[in-house]
Amino acid sequence: MVKSKQIGSVGVAWWMGLACVGGLGVLLSFSSTRIPVSVNAERKFNLPIEMDTFRQILVRTKATEAVVNHGGMRLLEETTESVDIDLKNDSRPLRNFLRGKSKANVSATKHLKVQLNDPQINANELLLTQDCRIQPENIRIVSTADGPSGDLKAYSTTLEATKGETGTDVVLDIEMTVDVRVLWIFQSQAQVRVTQAASKTLEDQEASLRSLVER
Repeated sequence: MVKSKQIGSVGVAWWMGLACVGGLGVLLSFSSTRIPVSVNAERKFNLPIEMDTFRQILVRTKATEAVVNHGGMRLLEETTESVDIDLKNDSRPLRNFLRGKSKANVSATKHLKVQLNDPQINANELLLTQDCRIQPENIRIVSTADGPSGDLKAYSTTLEATKGETGTDVVLDIEMTVDVRVLWIFQSQAQVRVTQAASKTLEDQEASLRSLVER
C-alpha cells in the first residue's frame, strides 16, 4: 500500500534591487516518481513613488535584505563582486547625490547566500548571483541561481522598473525548474501547483517592494 504525503510549499525570493527572492512551492507526493516542472510567471504593478526616489532607495538602503527576509527565505550572506559608477550624465554628482537626485549610472554584481526555511523542500541553501543595472530611466536587476540545490534545479528572477505616467511601473518575472515527486495520474496537477507557487512568489516580492518604499 502506498502512503500519501501532504503537498507542501516553500517560499523562495531575489532582489533586486533587488533584489529579489519569496513564496516558492514544491510538491511532494505519493511515490518515488520524479518529474521536472518548469514554469515562468510575470507580474506588473505601479508603485506610487517617483522613479528618481525609487532608484535612490535601491542604491542607498539595504534593499536586498528587506526583500529577501520573508516568505520562507532568509539572507545569510551578501558580498559585492564589482561596482561601476558612471558620472558622465551628471554635471553635479556630489550635490545631486546629497539631494537624492543623482543621475549616475550604477552597475553592480553581488553574490547572495540564502537559507530556505521550509522543511518540506529538499534544499537548505541557495547561492545566487545578482546583476544590477540602475540608470535614471531604467532599473534592471537579475538574480540567478549559481546551480541546483536539492529539488530546486534552476531559479532566476528579474526586476524591471521604468518611469510611468504616475509613479514607477514595475515588472517582476520568475523562471524556475523543480523536481517534483508525483503519481503519474497527478502530473498535470504538478504543473498547476508549481505555477501557482511561482505566482505567489511574485505577490510576496511586490508586497516587499511596497513595504520598502512606504518606510
